[in-house]
Amino acid sequence: MTDLARRTWLVPNAVDASFFDVNAAPAPGLPARILCVGGACMLKNQNAFVHALDPLAGQLKFELRFCGGANERDAYGGEFLGLVKARPWCVYHGFANRAELKALLRQATMLVLPSLEDNCPMAVLEAMAAGVPVVAARVGGLPDLIEEGKTGFFCDPLDPSSMAAAVEKVLVNPCVAAAMAGRAHECARVRFHPKVIAQRHVEIYQEVLRSVS
Repeated sequence: MTDLARRTWLVPNAVDASFFDVNAAPAPGLPARILCVGGACMLKNQNAFVHALDPLAGQLKFELRFCGGANERDAYGGEFLGLVKARPWCVYHGFANRAELKALLRQATMLVLPSLEDNCPMAVLEAMAAGVPVVAARVGGLPDLIEEGKTGFFCDPLDPSSMAAAVEKVLVNPCVAAAMAGRAHECARVRFHPKVIAQRHVEIYQEVLRSVS
């Protein structure tokens, strides 16, 4: 019966090779820059994330910059835009093209993904490739992409204190964050570079052809 089982391969998304050349280097002397990429919606959880950082904003200096769509006519999007406008440490960038995203990653202290659900988000893979520390919700496929404390930090997207604590780890431990980002960059090169993914697809095709020959 095992011979009748359908074979399945898991292959991650490939990252645009140009992201490996970003070489993140936040400008010294400026407030830390936290980047959050994704359209404003309940599953991406931006509103809860903003509230979670309110206490931290009173203790540390940082800028929280959002990239992605936000519909002011939508209840969630309208609330999101109101939250950002009311906080001087929040910035809404709007949609960012690939060149703009690379520029933002180059100046980012970290990328945060507070999603309630996610599978293999390109924002995380691109940040890893660019050498940007990543804080991500422990949901969906993210534990398959990040190793806690080595290539990123996890948080509970339903717990404000957990999100704030994970962000604080990066803000107050720049040396630890830099070492983690370096390991993440190398991990991304080994696992998500387009040449690696292309070779893996070739291997799968060869395996399939052998099985039917």
